Amino acid sequence: MRKASDMGVLDGRTALVTGASQSIGLASAKALARDGATVVIMGRGEQRLRAAREQLCAQIADARIEMFIGDAGDEAQVQQALSFAYSLHDRLDIIVPTVGGGVMQPILMRDVESVRREMEVNYISVFLIIRHGVPLMSADGSIVCISTVAVGQAFFGLGLYGASKAAMERMVRAAAFELGGAGIRINAVRPGMTVAPDMVDSPTNMAMAAEIPLGRVGMPDDIGAVVRFLAGPESGWVTGQSFSVDGGQDQGSIPDMMDTVFGKEAMDRIRAGKPLEPGTEVPQFVSTSLAPSKS
Repeated sequence: MRKASDMGVLDGRTALVTGASQSIGLASAKALARDGATVVIMGRGEQRLRAAREQLCAQIADARIEMFIGDAGDEAQVQQALSFAYSLHDRLDIIVPTVGGGVMQPILMRDVESVRREMEVNYISVFLIIRHGVPLMSADGSIVCISTVAVGQAFFGLGLYGASKAAMERMVRAAAFELGGAGIRINAVRPGMTVAPDMVDSPTNMAMAAEIPLGRVGMPDDIGAVVRFLAGPESGWVTGQSFSVDGGQDQGSIPDMMDTVFGKEAMDRIRAGKPLEPGTEVPQFVSTSLAPSKS
């Protein structure tokens, strides 16, 4: 039995965090668990998920961390994960869907299937959480979604990623409006350039940091702290909002690295509104969240 002096502000509450084996998902789970929530971490890879659970339990004394191995883009598995989280204490208070990702390529290099997949992972996955999670949630429940600074800031090569997240943000506002009467709050966080601590000093990230007013790229814990605020009672009169957590990145410029990535000749054609010649091979930078589901 935990002593009253050890109780956190989220003690007695149950949370589900998808995409929780790394980065923002893991940091969000840590922030929630540190303040007393029972946290179910969801991910597709069992080994990485177990490693994440071990890490959380080592960092937080008396942490209550459970796992659910599943795909946040699969409707049946999402329902199962939500039901499992609810069954732990017959309540579900907090959901943080962090699964997402994008392809870094100019629009004229993209194909329709990759765009559909981007919408599925960034928009449909959040719809599934809202659609099936809300009926299980407590009257003061909170859903915190992960958007991106690219919603409002031009970023060559990530325009469609930003568009898919913009659609998600509009759904957040619509759901917050419709579900306010049920006492469910739904908000989003817009991370700026966020990297693992060991990646801060890479040339690309240092170039990005130079354009950010606060002079550095973000860490996952920077985002997790704001997720925790929006999940908890301190933000009890906040809903339907999207908060930039980006060091002021959305007020600055973004270096255009496309010539370095794809080659100047290819980008000269793209900027002139001409697609590449058929058969031209170009690199494709894809978030692991957009990879095919693991069985």
